[in-house]
Parts: sequence; C-alpha cells; structure tokens
Amino acid sequence: RLWLPVLLRGAVGLAFGATTVFWGQPTTAGAAWVFAPYLWLLLGAETWLLRSERPAPSRPSALLGFVPFGVAALAGVVLVTAPADVLTGSAGSAALALVGASDVVRGALARRAPQSGAAPLSRDLLIVGVVNLGAGILLPFFTGLGPHALLGVAGGAAIITGVLLTIAGLSLRHDAAAAARVA
Repeated sequence: RLWLPVLLRGAVGLAFGATTVFWGQPTTAGAAWVFAPYLWLLLGAETWLLRSERPAPSRPSALLGFVPFGVAALAGVVLVTAPADVLTGSAGSAALALVGASDVVRGALARRAPQSGAAPLSRDLLIVGVVNLGAGILLPFFTGLGPHALLGVAGGAAIITGVLLTIAGLSLRHDAAAAARVA
C-alpha cells in the first residue's frame, strides 16, 4: 500500500506548485507561509511512506528518509518565525537540498536492495531527489529577485516532482489492483 503516501506527496507538490504559479504578487511573509506548510506536509507524507514500507527503525534508509525531512520541517518553522527574502532563500535552499539528497540516497539504496519496500520507487526517488537537489542549489541565486522568484524556483521543482510522484502513485495503485486480481 505504498501508493497512498506516494500519491499524497505528489498532491502536496502539485498544490504548492499551483499556488506558486497563480500567485502574482507574493509578499515575503506570504512566501514563507506558503513554503513552510509545503515542508511540513512533505514530512507528513514521508513519514507515512516510511511507515508503509515498514523498515526497521534503526535501518539506514528509515533514518535517511526521516531525519532530512524533519530538519526541512524545522526550516519551515524558521521561515514563518522570521520571514525575510534572505532567510527564505537560505532555509528553503537547505530544506530542498536535504530532501533531495535524502531521496537520491534512498533511491540508490533501493536499487541496490530490491527486497526493500521502496524498490518500485527507486527510479522515481532518484529523479525527484535530483530535481529537489537542483532547486536547493539554485534557490540562493534567486534571493535578490524577491519572493516571487523564490517561489517560482521551488514551485517549479514541486510541480515536476508532483507530476512524477502522482504518476508513480497511480501506477503503484494499478499494479496493486492487478496483483490482487491475480491472487
């Protein structure tokens, strides 16, 4: 039942991305209050995904999945407590880079250990990780352009990852339904 948390993470990305696309004149505080819940919801979706995989709590992939998303959620708290373009750029960059690096490592580990619960997601996690890591690297370069540019970079990455994860979640659902009919 991996498809539900994967679909949720895709929906979170698409909702954040749509907000950033259609918000023409965001304020700095508004950008922080849009970015932070995105990071919090990513933590919730990742926690649900990790629980669905049922890894041992001490297993490296469980820690690699949870800790960076937790730190990213804390960056979201920092964003809303002191909204500023520089802080949104730096904390958002760190959060996206951590989430991206976590996904890349988990995707690589899942490819090496196909018996893990995330093996069907290994390629998707690699792509999502590279996109988020790239957005995290690029975000500081757009700090001087204001909140609209920051949301544009982060939202663009969120749309790409949201579409990919939505397709992955629906594919997992279809595969699970087909396997249930066979069994």
